[in-house]
Amino acid sequence: MKRKFFIFFFFIALSNCCNAQDSALIHYLLKRITGQQVKADDYFLTGIFPSYITNKEKFSDRKKDNNIFFNGLIDYTLNEIKPLMNQQDQLLIDSILENSKTLYSKFKNQKGRNTFNFWRTDSAHEYPYASFLKLFGKKITLPDDMDDTILSLFALDADDSTAEEVHQLMQLFVNADTNKVRSVIKEYDDLPAYSTWFGKKFPVVFDVSVMCNVLSFVQQNNLRWTKADTASLLHIIKTIQRNDIVKHPAFVSPYYANTSIILYHLARLMSIKPITELENIKPQLIQIANDRLQSTNNIFEKVMLSSGLIRWNQSPAQLTITANDFKAIEQNDLPFFIGNIPSYFNRSLKGKFIDRRLLMYNHYCPAWNDCLLLEYLLLNKQKSKT
Repeated sequence: MKRKFFIFFFFIALSNCCNAQDSALIHYLLKRITGQQVKADDYFLTGIFPSYITNKEKFSDRKKDNNIFFNGLIDYTLNEIKPLMNQQDQLLIDSILENSKTLYSKFKNQKGRNTFNFWRTDSAHEYPYASFLKLFGKKITLPDDMDDTILSLFALDADDSTAEEVHQLMQLFVNADTNKVRSVIKEYDDLPAYSTWFGKKFPVVFDVSVMCNVLSFVQQNNLRWTKADTASLLHIIKTIQRNDIVKHPAFVSPYYANTSIILYHLARLMSIKPITELENIKPQLIQIANDRLQSTNNIFEKVMLSSGLIRWNQSPAQLTITANDFKAIEQNDLPFFIGNIPSYFNRSLKGKFIDRRLLMYNHYCPAWNDCLLLEYLLLNKQKSKT
């Protein structure tokens, strides 16, 4: 009897110890993220999370870049996982979000429209892709895009009327006879799904990860589904059923271009509330994620895949995170986002450029990578309690 009591209390003590270690690691990661948010810098904007760009597949070969994309991702994700944290860490998140708020106006459409650009709109600056854009004239600029708009509105906790207004605006930027998509696999030509860009004279570009973000916006704000929402969902489903998210990720998701990152977006969308059509093919997604988890040695990729599987109510093997893993995650060579200029080209030309990785720019943000690890730890901790 004494031995049984000893074993019982040993496991309680072990559980408390593990929970304390988890809490300490979570707090450490959040402090690490907080420490990267810029207080004052000659190049980076105050409140921004430093990010970098390179046309090489190496984090180490990079230059600085001011954009709102990663702040939007971090703010949105921290807001989402905040309820899973203790009061002290929630206050830290509030501080991060408050320090970000003034940034968004610098990236907002300057004509008053509630859309946002990847880069600053409040002042003239040279785009990182400038050497390519100059071939087409000095006044070439990239339009606002749906990704940055949605992430910014999430971060700013936009009210219902703003969400509805932007959703209605989105209906004008879809694949249509007046502006036909030309860069996708032929089977997707006729779907009236969303383009990535708010640009009337800009090519329509399909990206399943961007469409997942748009539908996340629709679901989270309880917006009424439109023809474009349904078409975008159908496009997403087709890319899964045809296995194009595995065979041709750079074609179906040119700005994310990696199967594991596409799966991460799908899992996040599906976690908001069930979509029957996606629930029906969830077993296929789980299988793809498990296969990738077994085949990759990249710890950053394992973090994203594990988070996705947990969101799908699976129990992947717990990742062991060592001190060396922090650098491996923060400075990982796998880019979460890619500036993919060939995405604007017709499909035959696009394929040639993508195969050679020409005019493709990798974007990195160490703080965002930390945020993904933090998200995984919290999801895993929550899962272990159920």
